[in-house]
Amino acid sequence: MSIKLVKIGSGFILLLVVIGLMVITWVNRELDRSRGGTTDVVELKDKPKPYSKIVIKNVNILSPDCNQFIPDQNVVLQNGHILSIHQDTVIDENHEIVDGQGKFLIPGLVDSHVHLRQSKNDLLLYLANGVTYVREMTGNRNHLKWRDEIQKGALGPKMFIASEKVHSTGGVAGIFESWTRNRINYATKKGAAKKIRQLKDDGFDAVKISTFINNKMYRATIEEANKQALPIIGHIPFSVGLDSIYDAGQCEVAHVEEITKGMIRKFGGVNADNAIEFLEYLEEQSDAIAIALRNKNIAVTTTVLLMESLPKQKFNLESYIKEVKLQYANPGPLEGTSLSRGWLPGNNSYEEPAEVMNDLEKRKSSEIFWKTYVDAIHIMTRALAKNNVVIMAGTDANVPVTIPGFSLHDELVSLFKCGMTNAQILYAATVAPGIWMESNTGMIKEGYEADLVLLTKNPLEQIEHTTSIESVFCGNYWLPKNRTTQLLDAVTEANDRSRTIDISELIK
Repeated sequence: MSIKLVKIGSGFILLLVVIGLMVITWVNRELDRSRGGTTDVVELKDKPKPYSKIVIKNVNILSPDCNQFIPDQNVVLQNGHILSIHQDTVIDENHEIVDGQGKFLIPGLVDSHVHLRQSKNDLLLYLANGVTYVREMTGNRNHLKWRDEIQKGALGPKMFIASEKVHSTGGVAGIFESWTRNRINYATKKGAAKKIRQLKDDGFDAVKISTFINNKMYRATIEEANKQALPIIGHIPFSVGLDSIYDAGQCEVAHVEEITKGMIRKFGGVNADNAIEFLEYLEEQSDAIAIALRNKNIAVTTTVLLMESLPKQKFNLESYIKEVKLQYANPGPLEGTSLSRGWLPGNNSYEEPAEVMNDLEKRKSSEIFWKTYVDAIHIMTRALAKNNVVIMAGTDANVPVTIPGFSLHDELVSLFKCGMTNAQILYAATVAPGIWMESNTGMIKEGYEADLVLLTKNPLEQIEHTTSIESVFCGNYWLPKNRTTQLLDAVTEANDRSRTIDISELIK
């Protein structure tokens, strides 16, 4: 009898192990799809070839302060760098000539807040849109590998890679959160030091802080990160608050939204009854906040477009989503999975539930809140620009409904709506992140890397002209218009092969 019980018990344990492995495999598969990892990866049949020498002839180049275009310059590129800039350059017959007459040359654009996840095709979308550098804000080992491939000559934008968000959840909950939500968790000072050293050794460029890290682990993280010369960037933790961040050692806030959320908490919350009073309160405080950030050399990344989209996604998604270039969005994040919501109507994580939409009072109250939320973002962005805070343009790409590459141009338009000048906006998308990252990019100067965008229209006259792309230069690749079109077509085809939901009625 006992032998039978042992056999039954052993069989039951084996069954549980098998079921457990099957569940883990299924969850990993669903997580991978939700992050874009099951979408066909583009393999270009006709790959661009690196150039040796190029002269962009008689072109107007953007000045380092982004305030003007310097006319009729010859910009000589060699092996991925700007060799010289002169008005009277003698053209070597071994140089390939690009006609810049009547055109406008700007530094390659930088999206300072992206989420590549497992969507490698996004790298091509960035290049096709003139984005030659990205700051990945939830980095993983795949991203480190992609960066290494690009540094060795693969086609793609340069990459600054921050770690996954750092939380302070311990035990089984922390392990589960790290598995399913791409989080780093530790609950002791020793654990913090060990993990930060590992991030440094792995090659990450910064440590990203989450909203939910406790104050003790926040301080421990900063202490070790300073030893390892890793910048601390990201959110403003609830446990720390806006007033305490100035002297904490964090050098960047990843969203303007983080500041306005902090002010909402200080105000005691916002609702339909006190919305006007809150905006007046924020107006009164915004300059002082901006000056404090500037004095402590804390940069702020924007992500204004995403905030502006929230009321549209919440209350008018079916109409709004047709304005988005969905054909370029990776089908995994777009469609969602059984474990994660996507972007589409009925399955969008931002869309208001029926109980709000069908209750006039609740809907009106929610609409007032979200309008106030966006207005606050605009107020704070204006104050940051007015007080010369380091502003870096970023989009939160791959968060619904921000399309990699395309969304940066829309972000620049949103910054104009906030009151920033076109020169300030271009600076935030080129020079500022180049300086912040201590990279040899972001300006058109001799010795700098040849990350450039040739435009047919002047973006200082109208910021929307950043989309008038005729050529993209990234490292030692030159991508004329037919090449960037090829990249976009290849991504669209790969997406179409990987779809499980027909989105044809949602595409313009």
